[in-house]
Amino acid sequence: MSELTVYGNILSQPTRSVLTFCRLSGLEFNHQDVDIMKKEHLNDEFTKINPFQTMPVIVHNSFNVWESVACVIYLADVYNVDNQWYPKDPKTRARINSYLLWHNEGVRSPLISYLRAKFLTPKFGGPALTEETEAPYKAKLQEWYNTFKWQLAETNYAGRTATPTIADVFAYNEVASAVALMNLDEQPEIKKWYDEIGAVPGVQEFTQQALEIMRKIFG
Repeated sequence: MSELTVYGNILSQPTRSVLTFCRLSGLEFNHQDVDIMKKEHLNDEFTKINPFQTMPVIVHNSFNVWESVACVIYLADVYNVDNQWYPKDPKTRARINSYLLWHNEGVRSPLISYLRAKFLTPKFGGPALTEETEAPYKAKLQEWYNTFKWQLAETNYAGRTATPTIADVFAYNEVASAVALMNLDEQPEIKKWYDEIGAVPGVQEFTQQALEIMRKIFG
């Protein structure tokens, strides 16, 4: 049995990013699903390994780590990871870390906020967006387009690196979940990047699982 377990739901973008990092780095791991609909992330068992009740959490030899970026950094350290996805070269890793530390505020927050307001809130009985209430979300999306295109402009990758890295995986998982909000044909630089990262087998594996579940929920 693997000494590493990743706890989280496949619909969670940060969970998919950690699972993908494990797969791309050749790490042996178990995935323990945490059912969001059953609120398993709020139960006593899960709260013992993460008192903040967020996903993902990793448990490695009885040592638990939460927050997806912290999970990746920890795993890279303990498994001595030095590959395309998280190379040890200090300048390359600094660029990746710069992206990862900005990711929640710069990518996840604007995209997940819009996604929830547009689809999830009405799905579960809340108010639908009007043209007026949707306008601020559209403005934030446009701001994200502009910022992300600036990031891609240097090397075509999110971390401003020579090849795709875990920074691109984190970014891709957020965009893949929110792509229904976008017209990527109008954003050719982002679409080119999106198609390339989406074609990586380790990325495809977990994205396809998530998309199948989302299709069942939203039709």
